[in-house]
Amino acid sequence: MREKELLQIWNGQRSQRINSQLAPTILLAATLALIATGKLNYKSPGDVKALAMGLVVAGGVFSVTAMLASIRDSMALTRAMREAVDISQLGLSVTKSSTTLFFTGFLFIALSLFNLAVLALYLYKKP
Repeated sequence: MREKELLQIWNGQRSQRINSQLAPTILLAATLALIATGKLNYKSPGDVKALAMGLVVAGGVFSVTAMLASIRDSMALTRAMREAVDISQLGLSVTKSSTTLFFTGFLFIALSLFNLAVLALYLYKKP
């Protein structure tokens, strides 16, 4: 493939990574708004807490899955970009993104688990 085609695919992958985070971000924002207003806390009924945790877990699973798939595809593209001929500075920059993408995926999983643990502690542990 030519560099121009690969860069178009790269930009599409970047858009997918960004768009895959919109719904989970809105879900987390709504959860934080409920927490900030005191509508969701350790005194909330068990079914409300379970619903909140379930929504956050479901959103997180779909978010992480979408992000990891996009990262995997983007890493494959960085490998393909290395084989392109007459590569520009932008293309060289893309080829160097593979390591960053790997660590982004790792940190994304770690932070998602951290957020879930903090929410669970907040909702289920008495102060």
